[in-house]
Amino acid sequence: MASHLNPPLKTRGEPFYSQHMQFQRGKGKTKTRKVQRRAKLKFRHIFFYLLIIGGIFYSVQKSYLFLISWDNLEVKDMIVVCRNSEVKEEIQQNLENINVGNILLFDIAHLQEELAAHRWIKEVRIRKIFPSTLRIEIKDRTPLALLKRENLYLIDEEGIHLERIESREKLDLPLLVDSNNFKKDYKEKLELAWECLRSLSLSEKEQLDVLDLSEYENITVQLKKKKTKLILGNDQFSQKLKAFQKYSVRLGKFGSLEYADLRFPDRFIIKPKKNPYKSAIPKSNREAN
Repeated sequence: MASHLNPPLKTRGEPFYSQHMQFQRGKGKTKTRKVQRRAKLKFRHIFFYLLIIGGIFYSVQKSYLFLISWDNLEVKDMIVVCRNSEVKEEIQQNLENINVGNILLFDIAHLQEELAAHRWIKEVRIRKIFPSTLRIEIKDRTPLALLKRENLYLIDEEGIHLERIESREKLDLPLLVDSNNFKKDYKEKLELAWECLRSLSLSEKEQLDVLDLSEYENITVQLKKKKTKLILGNDQFSQKLKAFQKYSVRLGKFGSLEYADLRFPDRFIIKPKKNPYKSAIPKSNREAN
């Protein structure tokens, strides 16, 4: 029996686009947007908010007044930390006469400024330790040398006069001198002296007795055991001292030296001291000898 795979157009169904589309609402309930109305701020709302804010400020004020008048917050202990026992004892005695009061009202900056004015104090740190303690940490100044300026003074790295000294016998510190009493170029001369001392080893520092800074950018040192003045200039201080010690035996044949100029590389310029015994001998006798 014959069959047609492609039936005639008349027998085909209507195309898909020719079918009628129908709109159908979903089964669930549809959500409707509600119109929101702006709430009107009434007088009672404003009064309520002001009442809350006033209550907060009132509570803060009362709490603050309570804290600044509370006995438990009165400063009772002041701990002073300093490696210099004399400075520590002096500061403790001065603080005994100060009424610090409440720790919350205490002005740290004012006390720091007063303590920093002390000649031996370089830096001060103050901390509040609640409820009633102050910790005062003091960094004292370290004396590095003696300075001769009409009188003898202990000085630190900044050149601060720490204390007047009557005698240097018990102090193992180098003496800084200047023929003009450091009236000019004080800071520059001190910096050159510290540069010299920093470049030397501990054993070399122990040999130094006097650093003469009379000439600008030039240091003349005098050793403890040898009275010869060594002119070192402004650099290579350690190398020049070692060179002088290396050739000191050879230089001994010239007798006592008044000075040795070591500023020039590979060369010593020396000046022997006058022999007092030789100068006492008559000239005729010296020629005969």
